[in-house]
Amino acid sequence: MKFKDIFLPPNLITLFRLFASVYLFRNFQPLDINTYLLVLVIAVIGLSDSLDGIVARKFNMVSELGIILDPFVDRTVFILLVIWLQDIFPNIFFTALIAREVLVLLGGVYVLLSKKPIEVSNKGKLATVLMFITICFYVLETTLVTGLMSFIAYPVMVFYYFVALEYLYYLVFNYEQ
Repeated sequence: MKFKDIFLPPNLITLFRLFASVYLFRNFQPLDINTYLLVLVIAVIGLSDSLDGIVARKFNMVSELGIILDPFVDRTVFILLVIWLQDIFPNIFFTALIAREVLVLLGGVYVLLSKKPIEVSNKGKLATVLMFITICFYVLETTLVTGLMSFIAYPVMVFYYFVALEYLYYLVFNYEQ
């Protein structure tokens, strides 16, 4: 790893997302923010999750630092977001989400230690997008329609777990995705 890689635009995007999220989560409470602005903030966090990788691949700026930094920051920011919003979620949803993220984090550590390559699948990207949309719906539910979330959130959670378990399966048994 080279120190200068920290200044590559994709890595700067990753670090900016981390520091901006930590600042936001430390200095504001979710319910103190206008509902629609909060949904926009969550959407920007979700979109920026992909932006660094897109920039890295499009402009051939993939680095060893980015390969390690991006998934770590993605998980960290998402876990912080979920903890920050925990009062909006039912306890079972919050617990299931945190447990899944810990599972993925352990899988990520395994990937780093074993140096086994794993590609992000379209299912994984879809599951992440659906989870961010579900989180936005939970925020909107605080002011809009109530009772609809169990029909949306739990199927998304099942799919979100399925994708994580599928990754772990491929890692452990060395299968191609």
